Amino acid sequence: MSIDSAKISADEIKAALPRLSKWEIVELDKKIHDYLETSLFTKASEIAFSEWEDPEEDIYSADV
Repeated sequence: MSIDSAKISADEIKAALPRLSKWEIVELDKKIHDYLETSLFTKASEIAFSEWEDPEEDIYSADV
């Protein structure tokens, strides 16, 4: 499936589902879940480590 991901809508995906095999739907589902999981972990880590960006807490980059 060679579709430009920047130009496909959820409605287009829904319309394509009946034309896909069960295997293709399962693979698509796995890719969606992997993408969401990675996005959520990335966002969570950005929030968790945001305090390290505080200039007053610059002890982590001090010369040793």
